[in-house]
Amino acid sequence: MSKMRILQIAHDHPDWTSGGTEILAHRLTRDLDARDDFGARFLAAATSLQRPDVAPGALAAQGEDFVLRTGAYDRFSMTRLDGTDWVGSLARVLDATRPEIVHLHGLDRIGAEVLPALRRLAPRARIVLTLHDYQLICPNDGLMLTPRDGARCDLAGADRCHRCFPEISAARHALRRAHLMALLDLVDVFLAPSAFLRDRFVAWGLDPARVRLVPNAVPAMPLAGTAPRARPNRFAFLGNIARHKGVLTLLEAAARLTGDDLRVTLHGGLGWAEDSFRAEFATHLGAARPVAQHLGAYSRAEVAELIQRADWIVVPSIWWENAPLVILEAQAAGRPVITSGIGGMAELVADGINGLHVRPGDAAALAETMREVADQPELWARLAKAAPKRDYDAFVEAHVRLYAELRDRVPA
Repeated sequence: MSKMRILQIAHDHPDWTSGGTEILAHRLTRDLDARDDFGARFLAAATSLQRPDVAPGALAAQGEDFVLRTGAYDRFSMTRLDGTDWVGSLARVLDATRPEIVHLHGLDRIGAEVLPALRRLAPRARIVLTLHDYQLICPNDGLMLTPRDGARCDLAGADRCHRCFPEISAARHALRRAHLMALLDLVDVFLAPSAFLRDRFVAWGLDPARVRLVPNAVPAMPLAGTAPRARPNRFAFLGNIARHKGVLTLLEAAARLTGDDLRVTLHGGLGWAEDSFRAEFATHLGAARPVAQHLGAYSRAEVAELIQRADWIVVPSIWWENAPLVILEAQAAGRPVITSGIGGMAELVADGINGLHVRPGDAAALAETMREVADQPELWARLAKAAPKRDYDAFVEAHVRLYAELRDRVPA
C-alpha cells in the first residue's frame, strides 16, 4: 500500500520562533514522516524579519521544509494584502507533495483565504484545522482580553467586540465572523487540544460534531527525579516575556518575597514587545531583585535542563491559555506546576493532585503559595510523583486514525 501523504502548515517555524504551535506541528510532521506508511512535509509562513532574502509570495526552503514568504497582512480580517503570487507558490507545494490530507495549525499569517485556495488547487484533499488559539474568534490578537482593562472575555459577539474596538462598527464585526464562518465551512474536521477552547468555538458557532477533542502531548523527557530537596525553593518561568503571560504578576509576587531565600528565574525573550512593556518589565524586575532574575532567551535544546534546575514551574498567564507546551514538558520531566486555574491550564493541572492553582493576576496569592510550598518538601514529592505521563505515541496515533478516516470517506 502506498504511503499516505500529509502536508502540515503552520504560521511559523521552530527554527526561528519558540511557540508551542509550530513546535508541536513540526514534531508531528517529523514523527509521521518517520513511519513506513506516511510521507509528511511541513510548510511554514515567514515574514521579512525571518527571511528577508525571499520576496513576498515566493517559496523557499528551510532545511527539509517549505517556507512561504508573507507580506502585508490584515490581522482583523485575517486576510493577506500582499497580492496573489502566494497562490502560485502554494500550488507548487501541492504539486510537489500531492497531499491526501492538508493539516493546518491555525490560519494566522497564512491567511484565511488559504482554505478556498486549497479547495480549488487540491479538491480531493481533506482539510484538518487544529484550533491552537482564539485568533478566529477574537480580533484582539486572539487573547480574549479586553484591550482597555485586560478583563477576560469568554463569549465573543459583534456588540461585545464593538465595545472593545469602538472604532470598528458592530456590523463590521458581524461581517468578520460571517466571512470567517463561510470559509471554515471548507474544513472537514477541527481539532481542539482543550475542552475549554472547544466550548468557546462551539459557542461562537462551529458545529460541535465537527470539533474533536485531541489533547496535546510531548515525547518523554529525562525525569528530573522525585527526591525533594530539603527546601524546594527554586521557581522558574519558561516562555515568551509578555504581559498576557502573567510575568508582571510573577515579578510582583517575587517582590513580596524579598528577605526569603526563594529564587525566581525567568527564561524567555521579549520578542517584539512594545517599548512601554519593556520599561514596565524592567521596573518590575528591578523591584523583585534579588529574588528574581531574568536570564533571557533559551534554545529548545536547553528546555529539559532548565526545567530540571527548578523545583516548580510557574505558569501565571492571565488569558485563557489553551494547552501550554511548558506545562506538558514540566509534567513529562516530573516537575509540579503552579498555574492560573483557568482555561486549558486548569485542565492540564489538577489542583492539589499534580500541581497547584492560583487566581490569575493575584500577586499576593501567588507569593503566599510560593512561600508555603517552599517549606513543604513532602508536598513537592507528592505532586511531582503524580505528574501525569501523557502518551505521546497515542497522540500521534489519534492523528493517524483521523487521517485514515478522512481519506476513506467517499467524496461529496
